[in-house]
Amino acid sequence: MHNKMSATGVLAHLIYILESNLSELTSSAHKDDYIMGSWEACIECLEIIGCWTQAKDYGLNYNPEIKFNMETAQCCCPSTTLRRKK
Repeated sequence: MHNKMSATGVLAHLIYILESNLSELTSSAHKDDYIMGSWEACIECLEIIGCWTQAKDYGLNYNPEIKFNMETAQCCCPSTTLRRKK
């Protein structure tokens, strides 16, 4: 169990965890449904946190989809196409 934190502390920690997860996901050689779904979820979370008025003060001053680009990632399952809408 984590120690109690302020809302700002929680959001800063969450940004760190999501960025760490995205770094790991984008470096994965095997891009399956799980990897692509996890990437999508982390990107969505960072985009939502980016709406926070202080997000830029905590390093979220970029477009997560561009920074953690999975454009070249292809799902290994032929029946699934996971592409983000532009």
